[in-house]
Amino acid sequence: MTISFLDLPLEIRVQVYALTFGSGKVLLEVPYGENSACLIPRNSTFRTYTSRSSQLLRVNKMILVEAREVLYTNTTFHIFSHVFAGRLPTRTTDGHGCAPYIRHLIWQLDCDIMMRFYPEDLKIDVDHARRWKSLELHCRADTWQNSFLGESCDREAFIKGREQLIAYATEFQHVMSSPHLISQTAKLVEDRSQLDLGRLIVSLKRNRKCQGQDGILLG
Repeated sequence: MTISFLDLPLEIRVQVYALTFGSGKVLLEVPYGENSACLIPRNSTFRTYTSRSSQLLRVNKMILVEAREVLYTNTTFHIFSHVFAGRLPTRTTDGHGCAPYIRHLIWQLDCDIMMRFYPEDLKIDVDHARRWKSLELHCRADTWQNSFLGESCDREAFIKGREQLIAYATEFQHVMSSPHLISQTAKLVEDRSQLDLGRLIVSLKRNRKCQGQDGILLG
């Protein structure tokens, strides 16, 4: 009797998908100078080309549903933008095709100055954010550079920027955490290894060891 692939137990099929896709990172770049209001903007362009094939997703609908989850779970999406006056995004996405499936997201902003963030403007897409397993926020402003050393920066702007970024991440922490399961709590960690470069890094992670050599657990 012939046994088809779909006759195999789901656990084995998932292992096959994982071996087929492997793991990796893709870089998406926002057009230079464009200050997007979204973490995952639709007009961002893929800058990473990978040898991983997506042909398996086209076999049939069942394999698409099963394999797509494995592919996205093992892929980190890194969104990068460079502008003069930076702002923290107020929305999750404006319709990017990958947004509903992303599980690991890095959002990076390099700017000259950082504009003020108003929490009341933030509109989190709960359906998207609750699916995330990790979120990293990287912000660098020229006016913050060398702030860790003291005087060659706008220290007041740096302190306010750090407070804003942590408050911003905390909003996502509430959404990503389950009130019923401790194992589904997203831990907020600050990486202070690049403060002298004017770069702030905070991350939210589920089900992982959250405190490393350069990581300070904030909540």
